[in-house]
Amino acid sequence: MSSSPQELIEGSVRLSSLPEIYFKINDVINDPESSFGDVADVISNDTSLSFRLLQIVNSSFYNFPSPIDTISHAISIVGTKQLRDLALATSVLTAFEGIPEDFVSMKSFWKHSVGCGIAAWIVALNCRESNPEWYYLAGILHDVGRLIIFENHPEKAEMIVEQSLSQNRLMFEVEREILGFDHGEVGAALLDSWNLPLNLQEITGSHHRPLNESKHARETAIVSLADMFSKSMVLGTSGDRLVPQLKPEIWGKVGMDVGSIALLWNQIETQFNETIDIFIVDPK
Repeated sequence: MSSSPQELIEGSVRLSSLPEIYFKINDVINDPESSFGDVADVISNDTSLSFRLLQIVNSSFYNFPSPIDTISHAISIVGTKQLRDLALATSVLTAFEGIPEDFVSMKSFWKHSVGCGIAAWIVALNCRESNPEWYYLAGILHDVGRLIIFENHPEKAEMIVEQSLSQNRLMFEVEREILGFDHGEVGAALLDSWNLPLNLQEITGSHHRPLNESKHARETAIVSLADMFSKSMVLGTSGDRLVPQLKPEIWGKVGMDVGSIALLWNQIETQFNETIDIFIVDPK
């Protein structure tokens, strides 16, 4: 039995890894001598990724007046780092192929994750955040630790699911009781093993504790609020049937008020219905 999230990751039966394309994109972006044309060349070499990214930037999310038909054009309009974040989010959706569906349908799991990502994107837009694509990525990643638990501790996972249902308790609370840590902490350890940025690690690790004081408290609160919207609207499921209590203080962290619920709900519902078939990657 793993005594920490780090031990669970290190001893993982089949630890999913990010596709190599993400690291190639990142290497080019971090090269001071590279141009966005170099980034476009790397992405364009992956036909499937290029096709999906062009679908996304031509969707109603951006609502550009004319079609964007090349990755170079997409980068010039959307931005290099923004497209990198979209590429990573798209890659993650295929990184866990083959995980057994004993506890949750993978399609339903990713629908919840995409729903959270879309909700985080919309909340970020309403908060006038400069890079809403980053929040979409954070939403996609927030529950990946649960997949690691499902795959590597199936007996404990079964206990967690059963106790959550029978005791009407949130799964992350039962996880902490049975494992000594929760899926957020496992997700943070996974992102650390992938060498992803510290802010993504912290948000993933703390999305069920959004009121904790931290360097990235506002970003965490936005993803936590998005998670609650995704659960309340039943946009897929990550295995947890309950919705955490929406505390007024979370709105304060986000910088919005509770009167925004109806506006955000309508925007999230509309955008999810319009774009889910573009974002989601069906399991093979």
